[in-house]
Amino acid sequence: MTRGAITHTVPRPQRADARRNRERVLAAAEAVFSEAGLKAQVDEVARRAGVGVGTVCRNFPTKQALIEAVLTSMYVSLLDQAEAALVTADPAAAFEQFVLALSEFQARHRAFAEQMANEPVLPETAHALRDALTSAIARLVTGAQSAGTVRADIGPADVAILFSGVAHATAVAGDLQPALRERYVRLILDGLRPAVASQLPGAPLDFAQLRCIKNAKLRKAR
Repeated sequence: MTRGAITHTVPRPQRADARRNRERVLAAAEAVFSEAGLKAQVDEVARRAGVGVGTVCRNFPTKQALIEAVLTSMYVSLLDQAEAALVTADPAAAFEQFVLALSEFQARHRAFAEQMANEPVLPETAHALRDALTSAIARLVTGAQSAGTVRADIGPADVAILFSGVAHATAVAGDLQPALRERYVRLILDGLRPAVASQLPGAPLDFAQLRCIKNAKLRKAR
């Protein structure tokens, strides 16, 4: 080979057993982070996956990389549910279908609920998915408003904040959680209906404004 020639390294395909280990680690991480939230330990992920900590680290060099992979997978799942609701012919039913799915998802996945309340930990890999999800939610809210089943003076981010609060409130309720979650979800759905609605202070909140509020709070805390 002459001096200055450029060599290209072709990555070797991952062995089948290595792929299986990665899938086991990711599945275990999703279960552990769903139960314990973002504070969950890598050691517990390895134990649940039945592998050594070294295997976890070979696939995900840092805990943050593991969190990003888990959250990205969760965004994909929730986006699928939002898109499934959007194809429902009745926009009122579509909105309620997704609201119920969202509350159940947050209840099952504590790490996702924590992420919704703490925008700065959003992984780079999930930005496009987040944008697609918020767009789908906005369409569901707008559709329900057009059908007259959701009050016109709220924005899609208002809905997201309400259900983030439900997820956090019910996370500490133990065996009472399913009943409490259903109770608060129904209270919120009733409160979103336009009949005999109280006048709300301020303006409807969209997701861009919500991100600005969270970023301002983060800057103030530094």
